[in-house]
Amino acid sequence: MHLARLLLLAVLVAAVLAVPPVTGARTSPLIVDHTAADLDPIPAPAIEAARAQLHVAYGHTSHGSQLVDGMAGLFTFAGAPLPPSTYAFNEGGSGGALDLDDYFVPGDLGNPDRTTWAARTRAYLDRPENRDVNVVIWSWCGQVSSATAADISTYLSLMSGLERDYPSVTFVYMTGHLDGTGTGGNLHLRNEQIREFCRANNRVLYDFADIESFDPDGNGYLARGGDDACNYDGGNWARAWQAGHVEGRDWYWCNAAHTEPLNANQKAYAAWHLFARLAGWNPSSATPTPSPAPTPVPLPGAVEAEDYRPGGFSDTTPGNQGGAYRSDDVDIEEIPGGYAVCYVRDGEWLEFDVTVRQPGIHRLDARVASPNDGGRIEVLVDGAPTYTVTVPGTGGWGSYDVVGAAEERYLDPGPHTLRVRFPRGYLNLDRFQVTARTVGDPVTVPGGSGPPRDRDGDGRYEDVNGNGRSDFADVVLFFNQMTWIGEHEPVDAFDFNANERIDFADAVRLFSTL
Repeated sequence: MHLARLLLLAVLVAAVLAVPPVTGARTSPLIVDHTAADLDPIPAPAIEAARAQLHVAYGHTSHGSQLVDGMAGLFTFAGAPLPPSTYAFNEGGSGGALDLDDYFVPGDLGNPDRTTWAARTRAYLDRPENRDVNVVIWSWCGQVSSATAADISTYLSLMSGLERDYPSVTFVYMTGHLDGTGTGGNLHLRNEQIREFCRANNRVLYDFADIESFDPDGNGYLARGGDDACNYDGGNWARAWQAGHVEGRDWYWCNAAHTEPLNANQKAYAAWHLFARLAGWNPSSATPTPSPAPTPVPLPGAVEAEDYRPGGFSDTTPGNQGGAYRSDDVDIEEIPGGYAVCYVRDGEWLEFDVTVRQPGIHRLDARVASPNDGGRIEVLVDGAPTYTVTVPGTGGWGSYDVVGAAEERYLDPGPHTLRVRFPRGYLNLDRFQVTARTVGDPVTVPGGSGPPRDRDGDGRYEDVNGNGRSDFADVVLFFNQMTWIGEHEPVDAFDFNANERIDFADAVRLFSTL
């Protein structure tokens, strides 16, 4: 009886192993091709999610290095839609970068043969220190050009086996690079074999060949003898495009084995598209709807950045990359409690219709977020420069803080046009608050950058220099200007030790609160 049960169990196990597995829960294929070679649509939260969630192992030789070298070049590319540091990667993911183990084992999909890569992958994933790896990518060198249909079937079978045995890992398929043989060559036929398998079985494909078949304007070169170096029957499309565009703004130089920098640029853009998609970003999920035209905003009061007047903007990238609130080209995303204008780039601006109900001296505070120092906002009233806000790093794109303008200005009653421009962007703007200064409000201390601020609402103005934060510089300014503060400021606002006078003990108490 025990023998019969063992035989039955063996039959059941064999039957289970013979059934083709279903990889993950993917219900449609993910094909990353030339249409994904664009960084602009990828929002910052999607990049941040990829860096937080993914642990990538990438195996390749020289042709596959185009992808990583292109990604490395992004670190200093000022023309990137987000600060270049956003696209950081390293082995281990230190500093919040994407964790990418480059050259995780030797070889590629055809080197030293067409099967060793799979065994090396298994050995790598089986090591305890690699248990966090959840994405594996392998590239070809030139072996698809000489591959038979059976060779590609072997590749697809080995990939399917890995997917079955490591269900928590996403295995990314790849096509081979162009060789100049066009649409009738063996390379194209074998690449089509890979594509068809991925489409039919809901796999993830990084279409290396398709990415290098098109220039950034969508012109195709496969049928015109395009090869991996970007040569075709009319010359070299990458060199021509680079010559007609500005390096450092439209494209960037990087190491690019066997090809031109522009090709590696596009491979890097597509790689980040892939990573963002694997981390959950869905480009088609955003359904922006137009908001009602905002009415003139009464001042003093709050002006929400997303409520600019219809057509009152200049945005350097097409479409609403944040996918929220409005359907024009201003990038708006949803944040806790409302919306914010995001992905702000140098030179962009917004305009608002406002009505000043209370004439007099007004101050302006902006609620902003940025991972970088050096942002700058200028506010013009009826075309005249009025306020300037210098934006420090707040700790991240989602870490909002209030920063005051350096000036206090008299505003006349009645309707006005406010233009908010960004000479230095790379910041998010939630709103700005215009407040009328009343008698008794603190004024700018000599040497400060703006009126002091009560940032915690306790009635004491710990931000003595008015730069939007409380630190040792406030203690120094307070100490140096104690006499002036005692003569010109409301005592209660700076009486930190509550002894009803301004003296050295207040400086000590202010220091102790930092």
